[in-house]
Amino acid sequence: MEGRPRALFLGMQGSFSLPSLHALLESGIEVCAVVLPGDQGLSSNQMPIYRREPAHPARSTLPVLNSSLDSSIVQLAWQRKIPLWQVHRLSDPVTVSTLTAYQPDVISVACFSQRIPRAILEIAPLGCLNVHPSLLPANRGPLPLFWTFRLGCKQTGVTIHYMDEGMDSGDMVAQQAIPVTDGMSYAQLELESARIGGNLLCRAIWKLYEGSAISLPQDENKSSYYGFPDDEDFVVPVAEWDAAHVYNFICGVAEWSGPVTLNVGNEHITVQKAISRFLGDER
Repeated sequence: MEGRPRALFLGMQGSFSLPSLHALLESGIEVCAVVLPGDQGLSSNQMPIYRREPAHPARSTLPVLNSSLDSSIVQLAWQRKIPLWQVHRLSDPVTVSTLTAYQPDVISVACFSQRIPRAILEIAPLGCLNVHPSLLPANRGPLPLFWTFRLGCKQTGVTIHYMDEGMDSGDMVAQQAIPVTDGMSYAQLELESARIGGNLLCRAIWKLYEGSAISLPQDENKSSYYGFPDDEDFVVPVAEWDAAHVYNFICGVAEWSGPVTLNVGNEHITVQKAISRFLGDER
């Protein structure tokens, strides 16, 4: 097939979305528009989707290394003159019509806080691909990296899968494992997942466009799902975990979300940072 694929990109301003958008642009894929989630609790007389424009026009079109222009997908879209939309109601006919008009070959998603309805999923003939930071079908849900640390996993990964109306349940197109090393922070694991995920996403889109992609269904017998953590999920039962598990959980989530609590006998100890652990025999 001649030409290059057109992708509609859905993401957020956090650090996970940016590497995927960068990768798409660097791989020669045409990003026809970028879509951000907005407030879903709007009154009926407010627009379901609106175009976001930069407050001040850029003075130069020359690339600047390490510029703050690349610090979020908003700034990157403005720098590259990609249409940027904020959507409040994805299923609204105005939203569907606005995004359909871009005629994307594929929709790509890297962290998006709204459920994507069928009307949007069906816009692109090649489907909608999501970057999910776990080795699906394990660890489905909105915050898989938290549960990677909570469960004491020594390995996680990134999966590129088709989106359907389920929760991270669509067929898989690409997958790569990532080791979780001792002392790794949430930010480090997120960045590594995002970097690998962006590269996998680009390769998957090009294969889909060229007709050479192979997809595999997920094994529901091996699936697991975890929702948003509650307060109890930040409490560590020290007597039940080995030292490495306790240490890596603190390193992984304390700076990301705030202190964790260690239950040691009848004592409750608040911990904000772990510096080291004793290396000895572990269960």
